[in-house]
Amino acid sequence: MRTRNHVLCALGERDRDEILAAAQVVDLAGGEVLYEPDYPVEWVYFPNTAVLSVVTVMADGRTVESDTVGYESVVGVLNALGGCVAVNRTFVQIAGSTVRVSASAIRRLADHSADSRRLLLRHVQANLAQAHQSVACNALHPLDQRLCRWLLMSQDRTADDSVWLTQQYLATMLGVQRTTVTEALGELADRGLISQGRGRIDVLDRRRLEAASCECYATVRGNLELLLGRNLAAG
Repeated sequence: MRTRNHVLCALGERDRDEILAAAQVVDLAGGEVLYEPDYPVEWVYFPNTAVLSVVTVMADGRTVESDTVGYESVVGVLNALGGCVAVNRTFVQIAGSTVRVSASAIRRLADHSADSRRLLLRHVQANLAQAHQSVACNALHPLDQRLCRWLLMSQDRTADDSVWLTQQYLATMLGVQRTTVTEALGELADRGLISQGRGRIDVLDRRRLEAASCECYATVRGNLELLLGRNLAAG
Protein backbone atom coordinates (compact mmCIF):
# COMPACT_ATOMS: atom_id res chain seq x y z
CA MET A 1 0.00 0.00 0.00
CA ARG A 2 1.42 3.38 -1.02
CA THR A 3 0.66 6.55 0.89
CA ARG A 4 1.76 10.18 0.92
CA ASN A 5 0.63 10.71 4.51
CA HIS A 6 3.50 12.20 6.53
CA VAL A 7 2.71 10.27 9.71
CA LEU A 8 2.72 6.88 8.04
CA CYS A 9 5.84 7.74 6.02
CA ALA A 10 7.65 8.78 9.23
CA LEU A 11 6.99 5.51 11.06
CA GLY A 12 9.80 3.00 11.34
CA GLU A 13 9.65 0.35 8.61
CA ARG A 14 8.51 -2.45 10.93
CA ASP A 15 5.81 -0.33 12.58
CA ARG A 16 4.65 1.04 9.22
CA ASP A 17 4.34 -2.44 7.76
CA GLU A 18 2.36 -3.56 10.80
CA ILE A 19 -0.07 -0.65 10.70
CA LEU A 20 -0.54 -0.79 6.92
CA ALA A 21 -1.34 -4.49 7.16
CA ALA A 22 -4.31 -3.53 9.33
CA ALA A 23 -5.27 -0.50 7.19
CA GLN A 24 -7.79 0.22 4.46
CA VAL A 25 -7.65 2.91 1.78
CA VAL A 26 -11.08 4.56 1.57
CA ASP A 27 -12.39 7.32 -0.67
CA LEU A 28 -14.28 9.99 1.26
CA ALA A 29 -16.98 12.23 -0.21
CA GLY A 30 -17.14 15.94 0.47
CA GLY A 31 -19.24 16.65 3.57
CA GLU A 32 -19.01 13.09 4.89
CA VAL A 33 -19.02 13.07 8.70
CA LEU A 34 -16.34 10.94 10.39
CA TYR A 35 -16.89 11.83 14.07
CA GLU A 36 -19.73 13.40 16.02
CA PRO A 37 -19.58 14.69 19.63
CA ASP A 38 -20.26 12.01 22.27
CA TYR A 39 -19.81 9.11 19.84
CA PRO A 40 -17.03 6.49 20.20
CA VAL A 41 -14.02 6.86 17.90
CA GLU A 42 -13.57 3.51 16.18
CA TRP A 43 -11.30 4.61 13.31
CA VAL A 44 -8.22 6.81 12.92
CA TYR A 45 -7.81 8.58 9.58
CA PHE A 46 -4.51 9.37 7.83
CA PRO A 47 -5.42 11.56 4.82
CA ASN A 48 -3.74 11.09 1.46
CA THR A 49 -5.60 13.52 -0.78
CA ALA A 50 -8.66 14.25 1.37
CA VAL A 51 -8.74 17.34 3.59
CA LEU A 52 -10.61 17.05 6.91
CA SER A 53 -12.15 19.74 9.10
CA VAL A 54 -12.60 19.63 12.87
CA VAL A 55 -15.40 21.94 13.99
CA THR A 56 -16.98 22.94 17.27
CA VAL A 57 -20.76 22.54 17.23
CA MET A 58 -22.87 25.04 19.20
CA ALA A 59 -26.25 24.33 20.78
CA ASP A 60 -28.08 26.19 17.98
CA GLY A 61 -26.32 24.10 15.31
CA ARG A 62 -23.79 26.70 14.23
CA THR A 63 -20.23 25.50 13.71
CA VAL A 64 -16.79 27.10 13.64
CA GLU A 65 -13.69 25.34 12.35
CA SER A 66 -10.85 24.80 14.82
CA ASP A 67 -8.51 22.54 12.86
CA THR A 68 -7.77 21.52 9.27
CA VAL A 69 -5.94 18.25 8.60
CA GLY A 70 -4.54 16.92 5.35
CA TYR A 71 -1.73 14.59 4.35
CA GLU A 72 0.61 16.24 6.87
CA SER A 73 -1.11 14.67 9.89
CA VAL A 74 -3.86 12.44 11.29
CA VAL A 75 -7.19 12.70 13.14
CA GLY A 76 -8.59 10.60 15.97
CA VAL A 77 -5.32 9.54 17.60
CA LEU A 78 -5.90 10.99 21.07
CA ASN A 79 -9.42 9.54 21.22
CA ALA A 80 -8.11 6.16 20.08
CA LEU A 81 -5.30 6.07 22.64
CA GLY A 82 -7.59 7.09 25.46
CA GLY A 83 -10.53 4.99 24.37
CA CYS A 84 -12.74 8.07 24.69
CA VAL A 85 -15.58 9.56 22.68
CA ALA A 86 -15.25 12.44 20.22
CA VAL A 87 -15.86 15.97 21.50
CA ASN A 88 -15.98 17.69 18.10
CA ARG A 89 -17.43 16.99 14.68
CA THR A 90 -14.90 15.96 12.05
CA PHE A 91 -15.96 15.83 8.43
CA VAL A 92 -14.54 15.87 4.91
CA GLN A 93 -13.73 19.37 3.74
CA ILE A 94 -12.35 18.28 0.35
CA ALA A 95 -13.10 14.83 -1.08
CA GLY A 96 -10.26 12.38 -1.56
CA SER A 97 -8.60 9.24 -0.26
CA THR A 98 -7.47 8.41 3.25
CA VAL A 99 -5.88 5.48 5.05
CA ARG A 100 -8.21 4.19 7.77
CA VAL A 101 -6.92 2.19 10.74
CA SER A 102 -8.93 0.83 13.67
CA ALA A 103 -8.51 2.54 17.03
CA SER A 104 -7.54 -0.81 18.58
CA ALA A 105 -4.66 -1.23 16.08
CA ILE A 106 -3.38 2.26 16.95
CA ARG A 107 -3.47 1.40 20.66
CA ARG A 108 -1.49 -1.80 20.04
CA LEU A 109 1.11 0.13 18.04
CA ALA A 110 1.49 2.77 20.74
CA ASP A 111 1.72 0.12 23.48
CA HIS A 112 4.64 -1.77 21.95
CA SER A 113 6.55 1.01 20.15
CA ALA A 114 7.79 4.03 22.11
CA ASP A 115 9.06 5.70 18.91
CA SER A 116 5.69 5.45 17.19
CA ARG A 117 3.89 6.62 20.33
CA ARG A 118 6.11 9.73 20.46
CA LEU A 119 5.49 10.41 16.77
CA LEU A 120 1.72 10.14 17.17
CA LEU A 121 1.75 12.42 20.21
CA ARG A 122 3.79 15.04 18.35
CA HIS A 123 1.10 15.13 15.69
CA VAL A 124 -1.57 15.45 18.36
CA GLN A 125 0.37 18.38 19.82
CA ALA A 126 0.68 20.02 16.39
CA ASN A 127 -3.05 19.69 15.75
CA LEU A 128 -3.86 21.11 19.19
CA ALA A 129 -1.51 24.03 18.55
CA GLN A 130 -3.39 24.76 15.34
CA ALA A 131 -6.73 24.61 17.17
CA HIS A 132 -5.47 27.00 19.85
CA GLN A 133 -4.25 29.42 17.19
CA SER A 134 -7.64 29.24 15.46
CA VAL A 135 -9.40 30.25 18.69
CA ALA A 136 -7.22 33.35 18.94
CA CYS A 137 -7.59 34.07 15.23
CA ASN A 138 -11.39 33.84 15.29
CA ALA A 139 -11.53 36.21 18.26
CA LEU A 140 -8.97 38.81 17.22
CA HIS A 141 -8.58 38.98 13.45
CA PRO A 142 -10.90 40.41 10.77
CA LEU A 143 -12.73 38.19 8.33
CA ASP A 144 -10.67 39.09 5.26
CA GLN A 145 -7.44 38.00 6.97
CA ARG A 146 -9.02 34.81 8.31
CA LEU A 147 -10.36 34.00 4.85
CA CYS A 148 -6.89 34.39 3.31
CA ARG A 149 -5.43 32.09 5.98
CA TRP A 150 -8.11 29.49 5.37
CA LEU A 151 -7.59 29.51 1.59
CA LEU A 152 -3.82 29.17 2.01
CA MET A 153 -4.18 26.27 4.43
CA SER A 154 -6.57 24.48 2.08
CA GLN A 155 -4.25 25.00 -0.89
CA ASP A 156 -1.29 23.66 1.10
CA ARG A 157 -3.11 20.42 1.68
CA THR A 158 -4.32 19.90 -1.89
CA ALA A 159 -1.10 21.08 -3.64
CA ASP A 160 -3.39 22.61 -6.28
CA ASP A 161 -4.00 26.19 -7.39
CA SER A 162 -7.75 25.53 -7.16
CA VAL A 163 -9.67 25.14 -3.89
CA TRP A 164 -12.93 23.30 -4.58
CA LEU A 165 -15.35 24.81 -2.07
CA THR A 166 -18.62 26.69 -2.16
CA GLN A 167 -19.21 30.10 -0.61
CA GLN A 168 -21.78 28.58 1.74
CA TYR A 169 -19.22 26.09 2.99
CA LEU A 170 -16.69 28.87 3.56
CA ALA A 171 -19.29 30.85 5.50
CA THR A 172 -20.01 27.86 7.72
CA MET A 173 -16.31 27.27 8.42
CA LEU A 174 -15.68 30.93 9.23
CA GLY A 175 -18.84 31.34 11.32
CA VAL A 176 -20.33 34.19 9.25
CA GLN A 177 -23.17 34.78 6.80
CA ARG A 178 -22.76 33.74 3.17
CA THR A 179 -23.25 37.32 1.97
CA THR A 180 -20.28 38.37 4.12
CA VAL A 181 -18.05 35.74 2.49
CA THR A 182 -19.32 36.71 -0.97
CA GLU A 183 -18.30 40.32 -0.36
CA ALA A 184 -14.88 39.34 1.04
CA LEU A 185 -14.13 37.00 -1.88
CA GLY A 186 -15.19 39.71 -4.31
CA GLU A 187 -12.69 42.11 -2.77
CA LEU A 188 -9.89 39.54 -3.06
CA ALA A 189 -10.85 38.95 -6.70
CA ASP A 190 -10.87 42.70 -7.42
CA ARG A 191 -7.32 42.88 -6.05
CA GLY A 192 -6.21 40.06 -8.38
CA LEU A 193 -5.41 37.60 -5.59
CA ILE A 194 -8.03 35.00 -6.58
CA SER A 195 -10.61 34.22 -9.23
CA GLN A 196 -13.88 32.39 -8.71
CA GLY A 197 -15.72 29.67 -10.59
CA ARG A 198 -18.66 27.45 -9.73
CA GLY A 199 -17.72 25.84 -6.41
CA ARG A 200 -14.08 26.71 -7.04
CA ILE A 201 -11.62 29.39 -5.97
CA ASP A 202 -8.36 29.77 -7.93
CA VAL A 203 -5.34 31.26 -6.18
CA LEU A 204 -3.72 33.69 -8.64
CA ASP A 205 -1.11 35.41 -6.48
CA ARG A 206 -0.05 33.30 -3.54
CA ARG A 207 2.66 35.73 -2.36
CA ARG A 208 0.18 38.58 -2.03
CA LEU A 209 -2.42 36.28 -0.50
CA GLU A 210 0.09 35.35 2.22
CA ALA A 211 0.79 39.05 2.79
CA ALA A 212 -2.95 39.70 3.15
CA SER A 213 -3.36 36.90 5.70
CA CYS A 214 -3.04 37.38 9.43
CA GLU A 215 0.03 36.22 11.37
CA CYS A 216 -1.72 32.95 12.21
CA TYR A 217 -0.94 31.33 8.86
CA ALA A 218 2.81 31.66 9.34
CA THR A 219 2.51 30.71 13.02
CA VAL A 220 0.65 27.48 12.27
CA ARG A 221 3.14 26.51 9.56
CA GLY A 222 6.02 27.27 11.89
CA ASN A 223 4.51 25.14 14.65
CA LEU A 224 3.96 22.23 12.26
CA GLU A 225 7.54 22.36 11.04
CA LEU A 226 8.90 22.75 14.58
CA LEU A 227 6.92 19.84 15.99
CA LEU A 228 6.88 17.53 12.99
CA GLY A 229 10.27 18.29 11.49
CA ARG A 230 9.25 18.60 7.85
CA ASN A 231 7.86 21.21 5.48
CA LEU A 232 4.07 21.12 5.16
CA ALA A 233 4.33 22.03 1.50
CA ALA A 234 6.45 18.97 0.74
CA GLY A 235 4.33 16.26 -0.83
